[in-house]
Amino acid sequence: MSSPAATSATVTSSGIYAVPKLTEKNWVEFKTKSLMSLSAQGLAHHLNGTVRIPQSLPVDPKDGKIKIADKSQEATEDKIEANAVSLNLFNQKEALAIQQLYATVPNSVMIQVQHHTRVANIWKAI
Repeated sequence: MSSPAATSATVTSSGIYAVPKLTEKNWVEFKTKSLMSLSAQGLAHHLNGTVRIPQSLPVDPKDGKIKIADKSQEATEDKIEANAVSLNLFNQKEALAIQQLYATVPNSVMIQVQHHTRVANIWKAI
C-alpha cells in the first residue's frame, strides 16, 4: 500500500493533461494545460462562459405550485425531476472545473478569486 504522499504525487503528475501549479513563470504552460484538461473533461463551455445555465422552474406565489417555464400551467413530476437533474448536472460541472482550478493555483490566487460564483469568472480573474 502506498503512502498518502506517494498517491498525491502520482495523481498530480500522471496523465497527458497533468496541470502544473501556477507560478509567476509558467502562465503559458498552466493556461494551455488547464484549457486542454478542462476541455477533455467536457467543461470548456463552463470555462469560457458559453454554457447555458438552467433556470429553476418558477413557483406560483399564490398557491405555491411549481409551474412550467412560461408559468402557463403546473409542472408535471417528470418536468420537475428533469429540471432538478439539469440544475444538478450544471452545478456538478461548475464544481469540477472550479475544483481543478483551485487545486492548481496558489492559495494567494484562490483567495483573490473565491468570491466569484462561476468558473468562467474565476478563469477570467486568474
